[in-house]
Amino acid sequence: MLVLATVAGLLLWIYNANTNSLIHLYVIGVFTAFTLSQAGMVRYWLRTRDKGWRVRAAINAVGGAATGLVTLIVVYTKFAEGAWIVTVAIPVLVVGMLGVRRHYLRFARRLRAGTAAVAAASMPRNTTLLVVQSLDEATKEATWFAQETSPDGFRAVHVPTKAADPGIRPRWFRSGDDLPQLETLDVEAGTADAVLEQVWRLPRGEADFVTVVIPELFKTRSMFDQLRRPLELRLKLRLLAEPGVVVADVPVLPDVHRKPEHLAVRVIVSDVNAASMRAINYVRALGVEDARAVHFAFSGDDAADIRRAWALQGPALPLEVPEAPYRDIGLPLLAYLRDLTADPDTAVLVVMPEIVTRGWRRVLHNHRALYVKRLLLLEPGVVLASVPYQVL
Repeated sequence: MLVLATVAGLLLWIYNANTNSLIHLYVIGVFTAFTLSQAGMVRYWLRTRDKGWRVRAAINAVGGAATGLVTLIVVYTKFAEGAWIVTVAIPVLVVGMLGVRRHYLRFARRLRAGTAAVAAASMPRNTTLLVVQSLDEATKEATWFAQETSPDGFRAVHVPTKAADPGIRPRWFRSGDDLPQLETLDVEAGTADAVLEQVWRLPRGEADFVTVVIPELFKTRSMFDQLRRPLELRLKLRLLAEPGVVVADVPVLPDVHRKPEHLAVRVIVSDVNAASMRAINYVRALGVEDARAVHFAFSGDDAADIRRAWALQGPALPLEVPEAPYRDIGLPLLAYLRDLTADPDTAVLVVMPEIVTRGWRRVLHNHRALYVKRLLLLEPGVVLASVPYQVL
């Protein structure tokens, strides 16, 4: 929307808002679309050859010829008056879109080709780091989450800052039984780098994961509330690019008091590929019994395809396939999760495979993951975890 508004504003500025010049852009765009749609219908009738196809094909052919002739006349007569912009822009856009489509197809083949290799990895292992900056409701829930997902225990680390509690170590020790010692990190290289240094010291690979649990206590129901916690925000941004590191965000909202006792894990999958298999391997490392994969199907064919591919690849998790009409997973996802969190004793860990790329390719990927993060960040009883799959 912002791009369209910017382009429209530039055109108004270039043509001084002169409608006599702008109308040529509209006419060429509209009649080009008419011509292409009529040509597409002719091709359709020639391929299907249904009853009466000759008459229908002839009608569409006449319509396409008429609109195409109008397009050529406008381009020829008004080319120097501004029609050249659309005449040049349309081929450039088509070539660009074909290039994007070719990139997505090549990328999908690469992800599918790596499925077997990721699925064949040895039994996954996970090491958990809990970032403790204060002893509040978010830290309590994050501690419970770390205990539920770390059968072999976890480490608790504290990054001293100007706003940190100087007496947090003894208070942490008295806050509960069976808690690990709170490690105070050296911040000489920087607060975020102090946590990153601990991550760098841990083994990571196809079968080794490191989970960094970040509690966040929101004072308002606004995404901008994150700006009050610059350390947590920097950690989430920087850790995403680290291979083998999973960032688990534990947000707690104001006036929402939950004491969960049961953790359900749901992996959102769009296809059976290497990124999905890596997320499933991560869930296996957590040792949580109530774990499933979820695919939101846009159609009956989509549901059948994912079930067939799932049965063929044989992932370790059972698959659920809810419907997602209108090709939007937002409302179906919220309804699915709220059905689980309706029980106040249940919290849901939503695991999202996330593609990590370099350069200009970043613009083309992870739109759905970002959408889901924004959608669920302020959802009570939901913990978000991003499992990166790096494609360099």
